[in-house]
Amino acid sequence: MKTKINQRLLTGLALVICQLSLGTLLFSSCSDDESDMPLNFYSSVRETAAGFIEADQEKFGDFKTILERSNYLGTLKTYGHFTVFVPTNEAIQQYLSENGYASVEAMPVEQCDTLARVHIVQDKAYFTSDMGGELSPQNLNGDAIEMTSDSDVVNNNALVIYVNKTSRIIEKDDSVTNGVVHVIDRVITSSNQFLSSIFDENPKLTLFTQALKLTGMADSLVRYVDETYTVDPDSAWDHGAGTAKGFKVPYGTANDGSASKQCPTWYPAQRLFKFTAFVETDSIYRLHGINNIDDLIAYAKQVYDEAFPEDAGKYDADFKDRRNPLNRFVSYHLIDRSAPREYWVHCKGDIYTQRCLFNIYDPEDYYETMCPHTIMRFSSIPGEEIYINRVGLKNNARVRGVRVLKTEEGDGYTNQCKNGRYLYIDDILTYSYDVRWNVLNRRIRIDGSTLSPDFLNGEARMYNMGSKIGEMMIGFKNGFLTNFKMHNANTFIGCGNEQTGWRHYQGSGICITGEKFDASVKLPPVPHDGTYEVRLGYSLGDDRGIAQVYLNNTPCGIPISFRQFDANIGWEPDDPNDEEYNKALDKAMRNRGFMKAMDSYGSTSEPFRTYTNTVRRILTRQYMRANEDYWLRFRQILDGKTLYMSIDYIELCPKDVYDSPEGEDRH
Repeated sequence: MKTKINQRLLTGLALVICQLSLGTLLFSSCSDDESDMPLNFYSSVRETAAGFIEADQEKFGDFKTILERSNYLGTLKTYGHFTVFVPTNEAIQQYLSENGYASVEAMPVEQCDTLARVHIVQDKAYFTSDMGGELSPQNLNGDAIEMTSDSDVVNNNALVIYVNKTSRIIEKDDSVTNGVVHVIDRVITSSNQFLSSIFDENPKLTLFTQALKLTGMADSLVRYVDETYTVDPDSAWDHGAGTAKGFKVPYGTANDGSASKQCPTWYPAQRLFKFTAFVETDSIYRLHGINNIDDLIAYAKQVYDEAFPEDAGKYDADFKDRRNPLNRFVSYHLIDRSAPREYWVHCKGDIYTQRCLFNIYDPEDYYETMCPHTIMRFSSIPGEEIYINRVGLKNNARVRGVRVLKTEEGDGYTNQCKNGRYLYIDDILTYSYDVRWNVLNRRIRIDGSTLSPDFLNGEARMYNMGSKIGEMMIGFKNGFLTNFKMHNANTFIGCGNEQTGWRHYQGSGICITGEKFDASVKLPPVPHDGTYEVRLGYSLGDDRGIAQVYLNNTPCGIPISFRQFDANIGWEPDDPNDEEYNKALDKAMRNRGFMKAMDSYGSTSEPFRTYTNTVRRILTRQYMRANEDYWLRFRQILDGKTLYMSIDYIELCPKDVYDSPEGEDRH
């Protein structure tokens, strides 16, 4: 059986990657000096990926023609990092025969473009030793590249590596000046499957698959491309192809549109709908005495009748009703965005190693699920482990939650397709009474980049683990950003992510700008009815604006200035030798509606709590219901075209936490 690559397959060549600044846009590069470029692994001749292909017409001439017809040959001559899977002439001829084309020239140009994009990965040189474990390269078509290995019994069990399980790498790790080339014996084709269909191929998931179909939730997993979305190609972020110019979003104190500061910005080339399922195998169910679909129906009823007693017994006969216990069980496993395991919460990368102070607080993120008005908490602990709905610090757990398995713990079954993936978990996942009232009865800190599925599906929430995004922003068009509303034509919303130098939680920020901007964001649901504080975390600057904030169209006090820190709110630096003094400072600030930023993010010597330009504003304190929607609205009250505000993070904090006898922690 083919297995996932989970260890280094080669020793030898390693790239040294440093940061090269090109204007305000940062790319991952090797060096300006060509003497530092890696040599070809076999021939020691310096050449680009395009040069490698052009040098052997007899072997790669057909693929060269495909690249020429699609205008990607020139791209592979440029400076940067590429991983190129190069099919041989024999592989191309086999593809032509299977698809009824007489020659490469007989294929439509659009098909050449698709084939070129499927075989190219932008912005990182992936050697075979890099592509195991958690790291899944993404090609220019937006599809993940899955690497599997097998042993060649004919040749002394030599290791054989496959791309997407069908294309065998016959020559690996050819280093070129702008990346690495792997020669393959079969054309890589894009999967036409949707997430709902790949469950059928895995005999370990029969119970979850039955429940998915019985509830009708399988029908919710077949969306992919928003056909109503259009964008000028010059303004589109085309999976890093480098062909789009993008546009500039001005900002600064000039306030008249002539600001000298401009942020490089792109729109997503397509608006995609993607999904992730966190699933248990049949063997996990059997450990809980669940052996067939009737057992699973009974289990779901037991859990969700207790969690939602007001609905108990009312909807048992209609599995497609969103209040049915089995429907809730299945849909709580689904989230309307797709990403590899490590993207759901920081468990590696620069943010984790440089900014998360995980000795006092586990990195966390919250997501709304496809079960109406429900959320789940992801957290990571040392060792790059990721858990859902866990309570604890590091290896000390009061509530264990369920663990999301690493890639190398999986099997040979395909777990991803063009509109999503599934990830294995090691125990049954539910939104139980205990999860609602105990596990999630905590301060819920929602990073701005998790507030819409379009941020992840549109490549705005990306990490430095091979990320192509430097100091730039992905913008979103009016009407095409889930959970956000732009109330006038001047309003612009963008998202930037993974900037270790930004004074933003998780290095991310949601930018709202434009003359008299007016925008709303939907809050994730609260887990249970009760009194909550709704807080906004943000950074200050003289290029920001002043906005009136509303919750469900009710004003939240006086307008908020994002421009300057009001000395009257009582911010003073902590005294390391006087904890009682520090508590008094916190109390005085809270009385004025403010809080210092957290002490669990920033750096060991300078956590955000010590910064004077990062703050939390208590917007309102009110009773909130778990089954209702809540929208925060921000209306700019100053004149000017370049002033903006940023949503760094939002907190929903229950009264049990902020008003507890021991007081809320500062993490």
